[in-house]
Amino acid sequence: MKTFFFCDDRDMMFGTGVNRKMNKTVLTLLVSILLFTSVIAEKLVFGGDNAYPPYEFVDKNGEPIGFNVDLMRAVADSAELDIEIELGEWNSVVEKLQSGELNGLLGMAVTPERQKIYSFSIPHNTLHMGIFYRKGQKETTVEDLFGKEIVVQRNGVMYDYLLENSITDKIIAVESPIEGLKLLSSGSGDFGLFEKYQCLYFAKENKIDNLEVSSTVLFDRDYAFATAKDDFVLLNKLNKGLLLVRESGEYDMIFEKWFGSANWFEQNKKHLLVAAGILVFFAIGLFFLWIWNHTLKRRVKARTEELEKKATENERLRAKIRSLHDIAFKMESCTEEEEVFDLIVKAATDILSFDYYSLDVVEGDYLVAKRHSGNIEVNSRVPKYEGIAGKTLKTGKTIIIDNVSKEIDARPSSSKIKAVLSVPIGDYGVFQTVTIESGSFKQEDAELAELLMLHALGAFEKIKKTKEIRFLAFHDSLTGLYNRTFFDEEVSRVDTSRNLPISVIFADVNGLKALNDSFGHFYGDDYLKTISRTIKESCRHEDLVVRWGGDEFVVLLLRTDTEKAEEIVSRIEENLSKVGCFSVEASASFGVATKKDLVTDFYDVLRNAELAMYSKKRELNSKTDSRGPNFPEAIRDDQE
Repeated sequence: MKTFFFCDDRDMMFGTGVNRKMNKTVLTLLVSILLFTSVIAEKLVFGGDNAYPPYEFVDKNGEPIGFNVDLMRAVADSAELDIEIELGEWNSVVEKLQSGELNGLLGMAVTPERQKIYSFSIPHNTLHMGIFYRKGQKETTVEDLFGKEIVVQRNGVMYDYLLENSITDKIIAVESPIEGLKLLSSGSGDFGLFEKYQCLYFAKENKIDNLEVSSTVLFDRDYAFATAKDDFVLLNKLNKGLLLVRESGEYDMIFEKWFGSANWFEQNKKHLLVAAGILVFFAIGLFFLWIWNHTLKRRVKARTEELEKKATENERLRAKIRSLHDIAFKMESCTEEEEVFDLIVKAATDILSFDYYSLDVVEGDYLVAKRHSGNIEVNSRVPKYEGIAGKTLKTGKTIIIDNVSKEIDARPSSSKIKAVLSVPIGDYGVFQTVTIESGSFKQEDAELAELLMLHALGAFEKIKKTKEIRFLAFHDSLTGLYNRTFFDEEVSRVDTSRNLPISVIFADVNGLKALNDSFGHFYGDDYLKTISRTIKESCRHEDLVVRWGGDEFVVLLLRTDTEKAEEIVSRIEENLSKVGCFSVEASASFGVATKKDLVTDFYDVLRNAELAMYSKKRELNSKTDSRGPNFPEAIRDDQE
């Protein structure tokens, strides 16, 4: 039924007083609805499993909680994302991502097959596959598993692991990890293979206290946010937000909240440290920065308090300590090691009044002098375990020598040197100061120098870990090549007239799926790494080689025409043909396209290179069909 409204033309144009008020009300309502719709449209919906503790699950009140939930909310705050979290049955959640009903997943294990379907952020956790056994048994390794009765989750990654490696045919398959733990605890099976931290959580929650987990980790899987394939805008925001959360220390607090108390098995192992919580964090090496800084700060604080107590009647010592703290604050903001070197020298000369010094850093098997005073001769490069500096590095202890001539290990660089103070900088290097008078150094000098070196060591480790995190943000974890995030940023920088012509090589590895199906994913990973290394070594030093997807690579060639790009492709193909360590001939299909002017969009050129690659692949598959059944099927791709 249709309803029609009629009004006088004058009312339509000018309106009565009542109509004017009604029109304003309706207009306000329409604007509110449009604004509300706009807000709703900007909300991003992320899904997860409603029964996968402690990563993601629903509490007794029906609210989503877990490590992944807290981390996503922290990342959303840092990246200024408006998000909503929905948890449900896992298969249903994955289908919603594939259909576009969800913008992403809170967590998914990264595998080459999944990388063909989804895009992944930098890893925010690692899944550790461990061996569980009953108390009273000896510490278990992989060799102990062969021929034994083993409990695993049906159709899980550990089930595939047992079959692919022919470890045992006595497999007890269960529907869930908690069912497997209870079964193993009751006396069934010899061992259980499950994800380590999830099952530690299950064991604690269900009061299963007769099981232990081996220190042997069978293998790891990266665990990351997942988005729809090629959703680079969202992926970049997630990566940047995750880096901000890590660098702020908020990540470590979330990790400790969900995993810090789940290591009660380790506390029962006599050969591990009492502080077993630190071991959990240490296993996640990527996030060791916060723990390392926290430990150093406590040590520095303890050392500082001890020194300040001794110096209550010595204002000069107090002034030195305050000055060292000022240097420490400056060190915390350093981004390069050279800056720390300069601050060490400044503190040694201006605060500690050391006239002769040498700052030596470990480089391979040598100690190399990075800074030294110019008023005395020094050994600029010596074997790292020779002399007093080598002894200091090896023992990790400060050494004071009152008379060098009576010390057997001394290798003085000058006959003027009489006394030496040698202080370790962890495993990083050694700081030495000398005098031309015997017995010149006091215990106070050693303690102040140790305090300075503790600050320096903290700064060095922070710089190192920060560089590692930034490396992971822009590199592929399997091949070590740059990833698509770096590629996109680099393209925006180099897409200029002075770099024309710009050529692109698009490569797709042949037969990866067949290799994975026949020999397992570990074999396939080795195959991928070998091909990526061959492509990299076949290109020029200035060429940018990127892992584009699961089995796809892209090479960016600046100031390179099509003919030269084809020559590089020929060189890659020739070098691939020399690879003989796999059951099939290593090969890939290549496509080339060139941008010759600024008008052409770069990504149109990239798509043309991809289309050219698929044309070559279809041609290869056609030749494969024409050769008959004796031609190796393993080089064919399943994308036809």
